[in-house]
Order: sequence, then structure tokens, then C-alpha cells
Amino acid sequence: MTKLTAILLLLLVANAHAGQDREILYQVSTIDALLAGRYEPMAELSEVLAHGDFGLGTFEALDGELILLDGQVYQAGVDGQVRLMSPQSMTPFITLTHFDADQVLEPPPGQDLSTFQAWLESALPSRNLIYAIRVDGHFPSIRYRSVPRQAQPYPSLAEAAAEQVFFERQDIEGTLIGFWCPVFTKGVNVPGFHLHFLSADRQHGGHVLDFTLAAGRVQLDPTNGWQVQLPTAPAFLASELGEDRSQALHAIEKGELPQPAPVQ
Repeated sequence: MTKLTAILLLLLVANAHAGQDREILYQVSTIDALLAGRYEPMAELSEVLAHGDFGLGTFEALDGELILLDGQVYQAGVDGQVRLMSPQSMTPFITLTHFDADQVLEPPPGQDLSTFQAWLESALPSRNLIYAIRVDGHFPSIRYRSVPRQAQPYPSLAEAAAEQVFFERQDIEGTLIGFWCPVFTKGVNVPGFHLHFLSADRQHGGHVLDFTLAAGRVQLDPTNGWQVQLPTAPAFLASELGEDRSQALHAIEKGELPQPAPVQ
């Protein structure tokens, strides 16, 4: 093998690995750890941004909603402000990927969140893959939320959600950023849809609860790889994560407070 041939082979192998890396959903920690109140810093953003330019999560101490779009990290705060965040910011939970659209769809006009979800699920090639979802569109109305920074000892996410702040905007352009995950990701990620919103002017955003979509462009990036970075932080290692928290997650995702368990 000549030296030139060897170099070309190495380049081909490197490009193949780079392409594979772009098809991986990378995440730090698990959704159940977040539900259990593990808001301690598990990673610095600079450590994870090599794994993607598109995603969502939250910040240390549950300080607002994290939105990663086109390689830029934004914080949608409980004060209604959107801030560009430093790569040195810390996160307890983040999910991200390199967004490369493989499918483009035009949604029917006038959909709300529930009809949009049903329509898009029916268009998924398979329910056994993970999909990164980007929707750029015009929203006659959209409702979203953020949560305030928490103090130690940290409460559970269900308890912290009691302090969530809701926002509503009308006649706004923006982008939905998020993922659809299969049922078998339960406990590690959010099964079904998990969407955040960022306005086109980068002034408004948060965790999506409902909307009306007048017109838009839906881009899907199917992902067949999933890499979970389990933290070695003492707070994570000492957590009890055997409980089924799916009911609480469902209520929190919809902006509702979970009902207390019945007394036995």
C-alpha cells in the first residue's frame, strides 16, 4: 500500500465515523434523574457541544429552559427573557444531535399541538427510531412555560413545577426544537414529543404546551444511534432511580401538576 493510498483510506474511515457521529442522539444524565431533583451540574456545555448543534435541556439548578439551535445555546428564563449562554454554562440534563434533515413535510394549516402530534406521528417512517424535529412557522398563538432556579436541597421536578410560569404569544414567527422518542426510552428520555420554542427574533421561548400553527415547514432527522453519558457526580450516583415516574413526567410535560398518590 502506498503512502498516498494509506492517507486516503484513513480519510475515508474518518469521514465515515464523522457521518455516524452525526446520526447519534447524545444526552447527559436521564430524565428520571431530573424528575428526582438532580439539578446539580453534570457537564459543562463546552464538553457536549461537539456532539450536536440542535437540542434541548435545562441549566444547573433547573434555571430555565435550554434551547440549542444552529449551534447557539439559549436560556429561556422564568422572567420571560431569552439569553445567549456561555459554553462554560453547566447543565444537569441535555439532549442533542447534529441536525441534518432527511425528510421535509408541510403540515396542514390550523393545527393545534394535539392534532399536530397525531399528524406527525402518522408520518413517521417507524416508531422504533428517534427523530429530531424542527418546525419553522407562523403561530397565531403559542403557549409555553419556564421554571425558576431552585435552591438546595433540591425539590423533585413535580414540586418545582408548582412554580412554573406560563407565557402566551400571538401572531409570532418562530421555531419548534425537539425530539420524538420511542416508548422504550422511558425513564431515560421523554417518550413521545418533547418540544421547546424559540421566536425568530430570539426574544421569546420556553417549553411548549400548546399552539396553533397557521403554516410551517417540518424537518425530520431520524436518528438510529443513542449515547447516554451517565454522570459520575456524587448526587447522581447516590440517587434512587428505581421508581416509575412516568405519571409525573406526563403531567409536567403538559404543564399540569401531578395529583398526589391516594392514601393506602
